[in-house]
Amino acid sequence: MTITSIRAEAAFASEGTSWARTAFPAVAGLPAELRAEVAAAIEEQPREARAVVRRLLGVTVAALTSGDHRAWTSAREVEETARVGSALAAAGALLEPLLVLIGRLTAWAVERTAGARPGSSGVLKDVVRVGHAVTRSLAGGFHRHARSRAATPLAGEQLAAALLAGQHAPGASASYQVLAVWGGYGGLDRLPTLGGVAVARGNVGFVLVPEAGPGRGPELAAKLRAAFPGAWVAPHWARTAEVPAAAATAGDVVALATGSGAPAGVHRLEDFAVEYAVLRHPSIEAEMRRLIEPVLGGPGLAETLRAFVRADGNRTRAAAELIVHRSTLDYRLKRIAQLTGYDPVKPAGMQVLAIAMTAAQATAVRAQFAAVAGTR
Repeated sequence: MTITSIRAEAAFASEGTSWARTAFPAVAGLPAELRAEVAAAIEEQPREARAVVRRLLGVTVAALTSGDHRAWTSAREVEETARVGSALAAAGALLEPLLVLIGRLTAWAVERTAGARPGSSGVLKDVVRVGHAVTRSLAGGFHRHARSRAATPLAGEQLAAALLAGQHAPGASASYQVLAVWGGYGGLDRLPTLGGVAVARGNVGFVLVPEAGPGRGPELAAKLRAAFPGAWVAPHWARTAEVPAAAATAGDVVALATGSGAPAGVHRLEDFAVEYAVLRHPSIEAEMRRLIEPVLGGPGLAETLRAFVRADGNRTRAAAELIVHRSTLDYRLKRIAQLTGYDPVKPAGMQVLAIAMTAAQATAVRAQFAAVAGTR
């Protein structure tokens, strides 16, 4: 078995089988402590990289215990090991734990060889050369992939996705105006980039405009809304490293706007400062959700509370909007007060209930934005 065989055999490695018996028998001869370290090193890697890591470590152990050590340091094997390193980097594998483990395996092989062949300094040197060759080639290939990736600027949706996920994004600008857009129940096909990059999934999307200063948010948001008149839009400016946080903020503002019943249009963080603080504080959000749940589950209560809030506490206007008798409205408002402990007829009670309703209704839209941004 050689490094060359890793890619072909990795495809047949099963996650559900015993790696000691079927993945690479050479590992079965290791001391229990090292076998456990090998298993742990495989387990902590991304799932898509485990098969290759398993084969790499098996081949390395076989190389260190083989009688013909010189063959493992040939130019062909060195290059194949470097290619494995590049493949692992592409799969998101962790390099440092592998290098440390290979060093431990090399030290064990040296002790084993010295015990079996006292005075065989040439063989010991070969074992060390194998360990050095594997680590150097593996690291070289790993960093070669990183350099190659860094040299290729990202573009379009790929750049947008990398920025939103907080990943290294070659070709990124120093700052971005981040625009969150929700199209209601309509899709966001052909989302305009406004000179930047965009990513959309269904009725949710983000547009990232480079080098657009903080003051350009309203202008860009208005252009985006002009393309989608029925959409809710919110802008937020940030430096590149803070794009994920800006996207979360803009998405939360849109979610709060929809949750509050505000009409489609451009919305700002300052319009929902209190609700935003609630949404960003998990314990308070949970308490508000618990408070409003009986209202959301009661027949006609949620619609009544929304209409009453929109009417600024005017019962006549609220009853007219709901097309119900004034006494029916009063009954529902009293029921809301009984269920929550907050009287919506009183200004303070109406404010608390309105905030709770908005935060609860924002949850679904907020989750959609988080999914597009890659944070959930």
